Amino acid sequence: MTIQEAQKNMEEAIRQTPEFQEYQKAKDAAFADSLSAQLLTEYGRLQNKLQMFAVTGRQAEDSEVERFKQLGGLLFATPVTGSYLMAQLRVQKLLADIFADLSKAAGIAIELPSLS
Repeated sequence: MTIQEAQKNMEEAIRQTPEFQEYQKAKDAAFADSLSAQLLTEYGRLQNKLQMFAVTGRQAEDSEVERFKQLGGLLFATPVTGSYLMAQLRVQKLLADIFADLSKAAGIAIELPSLS
């Protein structure tokens, strides 16, 4: 089996996990409402931007940090969007665990922070 074949198998296996199945259902429900979809898209954009600032060691603007916190509070407090964001976190943890195991198998010690 080639690495590309193994990758395809892993992609399918991930899609079959309970975490991914729940994530997909929660995503469909959360994005069914156009306002929720817009807010989640903005939240994701801000999250990525703030993560890039953190990785590069730069300081994000206070207004963006505050907007991110406000959106997060609103989205996590709403059952449909909160369920989606929690499902997303569970899939991210699954992927982080897989990445850690693959890194270890490759002899590359990459320590990721624990999400638990």
